Amino acid sequence: METKPTAKIVTIDYGVKERASRQGNPPVPELQASPKAKGVTDATIQHLFQVAELSPTEWYFEPWRWIVVRSEAAKKLIASTTVLDVPLASVPVVLICLADTAAWKKAPQQLRDLVAEKKMSEEALQDILRKIREYYAASPQRAHRAALAHAYVALHKIAQAAAQLHLSAHWVNAFDEQKIKTHFHVPERYLVAALLGINEGDASSLPSHTPPLESLVYSEKFGEPYFSTPARKPDPR
Repeated sequence: METKPTAKIVTIDYGVKERASRQGNPPVPELQASPKAKGVTDATIQHLFQVAELSPTEWYFEPWRWIVVRSEAAKKLIASTTVLDVPLASVPVVLICLADTAAWKKAPQQLRDLVAEKKMSEEALQDILRKIREYYAASPQRAHRAALAHAYVALHKIAQAAAQLHLSAHWVNAFDEQKIKTHFHVPERYLVAALLGINEGDASSLPSHTPPLESLVYSEKFGEPYFSTPARKPDPR
């Protein structure tokens, strides 16, 4: 009898911070400087997701979903799908980040809250919904791009939170998406945005290859330097 991998899909109410405040409950706290984590426990993973909940998202689309993978067999399968040699099979946890390309269709129910709270008129709501439908229904590529963009913001939040816990996060974008979707029973409308291996070990010890800021920021049009002199890097202290 085939044993299914130890993996679970996590669906979180990503509007919890704002909605909890409206209901009189304490909001999700901002992440403070944290002591060194003792292993990648479920409590640690929950903390990372709580930080991800703070990610900004356009019109409450919140397209991100997660599969938490701990089993050795499943991690080896994931590692076999990657193009580059990344140690995903040996890390304690791999997070599979999914992006829902149909998330924009949830806008009506999400924005109804604003109408109920008199933060938006019914007329404004209908106008926004019409524009959302026209824009995203016209092109699947637009919906895919938006879903991935929002998912990457949540991923970045998790990577930052992991660093504050003195954990390293291996971000992988080059992999066999269909193989992962098939193995983990991912519905067709979801994209596999990225893989994130969470491991013990301070990410700050890794070498930095950040290019000079003046080569990344342009003025008014592409290629025109915004900074006339080399920009100073922030003091890490």
